[in-house]
Amino acid sequence: MIAHAPPPPPVISAPAVGFGRVAVRVGAGTRRLEVQADGRITARLAVAPGPRRVSVPVPAGVAPVRVRAVGPGGARWSATVRVRTLPPSARRSGRVPGFVDRRLQGDVDRLVAGMPAISGVYVQHLITGCGASANADAQFPAASTLKAAILVDAVRRGRQGALGPLLDRMVIGSDDRAANDVLAALGGGSGTAGAAGVTDTLHRLGLGRSLVRRPYIIEDARRAIPIATTASPALYTNFITTPFELGRLMVAIHRGAVGAGGVARLGIASGVARAELLARLLDVADRTKLVAGLPSGVPVAHKTGYTEEVKHDGGIVYLRSGPVVAAVMTWSASGVGDATGDRFIADVARAARARLSGGGACQGLPLAPRRGVR
Repeated sequence: MIAHAPPPPPVISAPAVGFGRVAVRVGAGTRRLEVQADGRITARLAVAPGPRRVSVPVPAGVAPVRVRAVGPGGARWSATVRVRTLPPSARRSGRVPGFVDRRLQGDVDRLVAGMPAISGVYVQHLITGCGASANADAQFPAASTLKAAILVDAVRRGRQGALGPLLDRMVIGSDDRAANDVLAALGGGSGTAGAAGVTDTLHRLGLGRSLVRRPYIIEDARRAIPIATTASPALYTNFITTPFELGRLMVAIHRGAVGAGGVARLGIASGVARAELLARLLDVADRTKLVAGLPSGVPVAHKTGYTEEVKHDGGIVYLRSGPVVAAVMTWSASGVGDATGDRFIADVARAARARLSGGGACQGLPLAPRRGVR
């Protein structure tokens, strides 16, 4: 009887963001591979004899993945690797603006009518162009959503290496102090100069109604006795954008990540866009808004924003049928509660998926394109 040793553990080589598959290096003696994602076996495949690299399918989502090599002498697991995987359709770049899907437009109108706050929505399936909008050109206090723009500006200037930990805290955990430190670093010590640079980056992307005036105002956890004007205009704020332009910012990041324009116009290579922009947006910790309206496992590259007065979320939802941009913003001088605002944003995401998981129907007239929109 010939005794066989188990094959060596396979080695997963996962990019920062992948599209449906990852590469695995297997050793001699491997006859079969089993892929486990988030604790369940998702694929089994035969392997030809001999050491080699094998491309294995991984389900869409952000999950721990490991691979087991099986041979005549037994089986061995790889190390567990956290993998960000988008469906293959995510390679499509898409465009904005698009065309109205009447049923989705009716859903959006109904949700907006029931929201006790000023709201704006822009949703579009990027491949077919089908979508809907409401009040999408209105300017809102942007809150933390434009931390995505600060991230783009930092990568545009090649500062992602030096500022990496701050960028993680700023985007993934939405830390205001980290954002201010990034702005100061980008502005040569001046947060205001850094903010001006971010506004310049937004305008270079054709987002002329979005701006960053100054760093974030850091508030003490205790509430001080107010000695201030309380009737200031709604846009007396340092960060301003519209649902349409927030959506276009996210599309620019997506298109740059798949090598089809977008932030590439700023000199950001597609691999850098995937590793430094898209990966961080896929890792955003807030799961209470767009993500809450979607089935578990649907990847969402997004950035939320919230204060007592606003609840926002904007990003790319990676459905199997293709990427969908969704930007939802709300504001009320009397405040937008977490339950109300978060539920509204989740409901918009739920309606968008229900209508656009098959691409949509695209009845109606096209949205009027803006100058510079591509």
